[in-house]
Amino acid sequence: MIITVCLDKMKTKTEKDFAKTVLDLTKTKEERIQAAFHLENALNDESIRKLGKALLTEPSPIVRHEFAFSLGENAKPKIASPYLMKAVEEDENIFVRHEALLALATLNDKSVIPFIEKFLNSPEEEIRESAEIALQRLRN
Repeated sequence: MIITVCLDKMKTKTEKDFAKTVLDLTKTKEERIQAAFHLENALNDESIRKLGKALLTEPSPIVRHEFAFSLGENAKPKIASPYLMKAVEEDENIFVRHEALLALATLNDKSVIPFIEKFLNSPEEEIRESAEIALQRLRN
């Protein structure tokens, strides 16, 4: 269980608290982003699923971008990859799609190589380059 002491509020937060925060739109964007960073080392599969759900439902593209990054930093590609792949395919924001591609590579699961290869021919230069970089990471 991850436990963090928040000195500004003198309150201890658990992984479960952070997993709730990423989905709580009454929290500030910064609070949701910081919660996602705390979930990068999540031990509980459900916490990663909540972060994935947040990636797909968060209204702010900047926050979604950070959620994609955080999903790429965890050690459970089988749980995180489907959320990242959906973001690559469906998110309207190019920076979220870019970060989701790189996050897939950071997970170091070579089974996503065929998925990433599809984006080498994207009409969007940023997506083509992101796919190229992601594949370089996975192949090196």
